Amino acid sequence: MAYCTGTDCRQRHSDRNSGSSAVSGQLCAGEPMKDQLKLSALMRPHWRWWLLSLALGALTLASIMGLFTVSGWFITASALAGLQLASAGSFNYFGPAALIRFFAISRTAGRYFERLSSHNAILLLLQQLRLWFMRRFLASSVQPDTKSADLLQKLITDIDRLDQWPLRVIAPVFWACLISAGWLTLLWFWQNDLAQLAFCYLLGLLLVPVFAVLLGYSRACTLVEMASQRRQELLEPLSALTMLQLHQGWTAAEQQWQQTEQQYQKLVWRQSVLDLCCQFLLLSILALMAFHLLWTALPLLQQQQISIAALVAMLMSTLALTELWLPLATLYRHLADSLMAKQRLDQIQPQVPKGSLHHLSGPLTLELQQVSVAYPDAIQQTSAVNYQLKSGEMLWLQGPSGVGKSTFLCTLAGWLQPASGRILLNGQELQLYQDSTLRHHIGLLSQQVSLFNMSLAANLRLAKPQASDEELRQVLADAQLEQWLTHLPLGLDTELGEYGVAVSGGQARRIALARLLLQPHQILLLDEPFVGLDPATADQLFQILSRRCSQQILIIASHQSLPALKNCQQLQLKLL
Repeated sequence: MAYCTGTDCRQRHSDRNSGSSAVSGQLCAGEPMKDQLKLSALMRPHWRWWLLSLALGALTLASIMGLFTVSGWFITASALAGLQLASAGSFNYFGPAALIRFFAISRTAGRYFERLSSHNAILLLLQQLRLWFMRRFLASSVQPDTKSADLLQKLITDIDRLDQWPLRVIAPVFWACLISAGWLTLLWFWQNDLAQLAFCYLLGLLLVPVFAVLLGYSRACTLVEMASQRRQELLEPLSALTMLQLHQGWTAAEQQWQQTEQQYQKLVWRQSVLDLCCQFLLLSILALMAFHLLWTALPLLQQQQISIAALVAMLMSTLALTELWLPLATLYRHLADSLMAKQRLDQIQPQVPKGSLHHLSGPLTLELQQVSVAYPDAIQQTSAVNYQLKSGEMLWLQGPSGVGKSTFLCTLAGWLQPASGRILLNGQELQLYQDSTLRHHIGLLSQQVSLFNMSLAANLRLAKPQASDEELRQVLADAQLEQWLTHLPLGLDTELGEYGVAVSGGQARRIALARLLLQPHQILLLDEPFVGLDPATADQLFQILSRRCSQQILIIASHQSLPALKNCQQLQLKLL
């Protein structure tokens, strides 16, 4: 049986056994977890796409600058030529018009292919991020107080926010600095006095996003945390809506969420105000720079050192800088989103591998020495158990509901630590074995099983990908599903639907049992495998399990009593 490591992760995700175990095992066996998430390492395999995206984005913005500049010069020069009849006929309209058309086409084409390449790079990055997250999550030790809504926030929102780092932080800063430096260089070769003046204003433009980061970064980080809290306070009560309404607890949960929502909206409003202020400062600096450059260039125009058309072209190129710098008004927000998302994902730490024993062979012996089990922080625990089982022996674990039968099986599988006592496997404590060794030799069928939105055959082959159709039919027959299978029009190709909604609970449990039987475990732990079966079918299933597991250790936890139990050892579980 393959399952994710980490005691608490095992508790909350016990339904990964007997089927999804094969998938989780492959993920857990992937490359070693690193201490921190490094986007650069995930982006490096697709660096060509990122480089192409940056180059096309720079080309697009350079085309916009060129379009504004040439258009301003051409319109002004054409107007002046029209006022002078002598030069109207000799004015070259075709060259500048062709250049304008070139810049317009390159702007459109550059924008299209830049979006195409950047989206492809982002999708590849998201693919790597989700694989990284799942490997880390399955190898993590999730704390008992971890909320499902918080995990959902990490899995969906935080991963999606990480794409803002290359798209909304790195790329806009790179483009703004590169194109502004090129514009300033051309201005320097044309009129160095104007370039010196423009350089001072560009420094002022650069200070605006720095000022925004200093003023709004911490607030944006708070907003990210509150967004997670807001989602958690909304989804967690909704998952228990019926019980909260029955016990008049919904009103308190609703009031708590509304209070958080008000705080969240207040922070969003303050952030919007800061965005507007930054945009106003950027536009004001650009407008002031254009006015100052115009004022400084007027004496040069009077001295005929520059032409009116060139002056207008310079002003138009200055106004075109808005395309470069305005996206930086919200730089602090995207910086906070991406860094906070990275920090939240880094909170899922891989568990340090435990156990040093990896070899387990020959007939197995399972020995319990004064073993008492309980979930962490449980009020009660089971009474101490002393027992020994060898390969080929069966144990029927009995006890009333709530006595701890499921907890007992989870402890035997290595998912939980015993509350007291020792569990020995071939003379060695269970905790000394590596998780991969336990997954290979111990299989657990829990009460909560997972079926996926795939065909019946695909669900079964999660446990044994190379299994033939005949092998699948045989294991379904052993799980008392042969007659049901013959009535399915599509047979093994029948889709089970999301969460297995196309089958009943009893059928889902037996499909999970069949999936578990496909794996070569030497110890089988079955939790209530006969629920929903009539006595005759349950007795027949027990006989088949006894025959199949004649060389294995079989432990069944059930509150039922079957006629065939005379050939099976029995243990009555009690609470202290």
